[in-house]
Amino acid sequence: MMPFNSPAGAQLYAYADTLMARKEAAGDTAGILHMIRQPGPDGSAISEGEFRNFFCLLVAAGNDTTRYSIAAGMHAMCHQPKLLGQMQQGHLWETTPDEIIRWASPASYFRRTATRNFDMHGKTVREGDKVIYWFTSGNRDAAAFEDPFRVNLGRTQNKHLTFGHGGPHLCLGMWLARLEVRVLFEELAKRITSIEPAGEARFLRSNFVGGIKNLPVTIKRT
Repeated sequence: MMPFNSPAGAQLYAYADTLMARKEAAGDTAGILHMIRQPGPDGSAISEGEFRNFFCLLVAAGNDTTRYSIAAGMHAMCHQPKLLGQMQQGHLWETTPDEIIRWASPASYFRRTATRNFDMHGKTVREGDKVIYWFTSGNRDAAAFEDPFRVNLGRTQNKHLTFGHGGPHLCLGMWLARLEVRVLFEELAKRITSIEPAGEARFLRSNFVGGIKNLPVTIKRT
């Protein structure tokens, strides 16, 4: 019965409690963690268990997804050498982050529960059915993306599914994720003249997170 079925989840729970106790003892009321614990307009506040879960989600959703997107972008640069030159031209930064995130698809799937009956692609889904939402498949759908297995930093019709499409499950951190990816690759492109693979990439052993665990590269600096 470990949180998130992992001892690491229990350690994150304990860290959240310790961190907040230290902040409260110091009178530190800055930041989002303090803010989300404040009562809403109706006087209700999240429970300690809800806070711990939210803390764990902030750590995982704001960490794993972005860093694995960055790793996937660097992997693509190793195998599509033209990408570095395109980045260095500097006119594709509005579209580059979303294309790297589409390509990475760091979360492989989510499961949702249908709230009503509906038909899609000749299949009937009924209210209460469990539905798997495959990001990796949707983000490489040839009906939605031209040449989907290739990174195109100038892709403008890029309605990828990684952040969701509206509604209560829309990714809260999507603007920060785009900014982090953009800033890292902008700064990287300024500093190097080439990036090449220096060994095989190793991926996480996971059926949920599609991430590169180890990526040896050789970089030539400017």
